[in-house]
Amino acid sequence: MKDIRKTCVQAVFDEFETRGELVHAFADGDAKAMRPLGHIVGYVDLDVTGIVDLIIDTINEEL
Repeated sequence: MKDIRKTCVQAVFDEFETRGELVHAFADGDAKAMRPLGHIVGYVDLDVTGIVDLIIDTINEEL
């Protein structure tokens, strides 16, 4: 599991660095997946490792 976590985190950072497709202006289709978070105002720092852990945990729960 540790290898999957490390590989996923590296893949996210590689995507940010090389192609930038994870960061883009919102399109109509993207807006449907958004939801307002009233307690967050302005810029946020993403905890990529935490996001990957959440995704892996969710997948494991569903399996």
